[in-house]
Amino acid sequence: MPNPTDTIAVVPLTPERAEPVVARLRRHGRVLVLPSIALIVLAGVAGYGPSLLTEAWMMTPFWIVTAALVLLLWILPLVTWMGGRVIITTRRVIVYNGFLVRTRQEILCARIHDVTVRRTAIQGIFGSGDVLLNTGAEKQIRLRDLPKPNLVLSALTDLVEKNAPLRMQLQRDDARWNTDEI
Repeated sequence: MPNPTDTIAVVPLTPERAEPVVARLRRHGRVLVLPSIALIVLAGVAGYGPSLLTEAWMMTPFWIVTAALVLLLWILPLVTWMGGRVIITTRRVIVYNGFLVRTRQEILCARIHDVTVRRTAIQGIFGSGDVLLNTGAEKQIRLRDLPKPNLVLSALTDLVEKNAPLRMQLQRDDARWNTDEI
């Protein structure tokens, strides 16, 4: 019979105790415009192309090439777009990337010093932009091509200000660790 002191009690988080999600974002949907146009063109080629083929042996290579192009020009960009995600909570920013190899990066809001929005001309037309998070490290964290970047900027700025006391504590802890080094 197992000893009752050897068990670990797991208390499920209630919605009040869980970390609230502020936003769930993906890259702007305009990155799927060219793959969708390619799919439409490939559908037209697949519908009209076989009538142009004179020999029966030409059908198999035609369908193999068409399927490979659909895979390369539409399915791969779609899956890549769906694999990237940004989740902003009240304590941290979580960035997911990748399809076959998944990468998860977490940034505490208390570690963020500066939030910047960068927009190209095309991003400005479509209402998207890059959000840059400066954490004091050498390289800024870039959240690429997010929709409504100014709204993301204001939300992150509010969260960074709210977590300012925690940032002060983290800076004091960092200073202690740096002075303890030999």
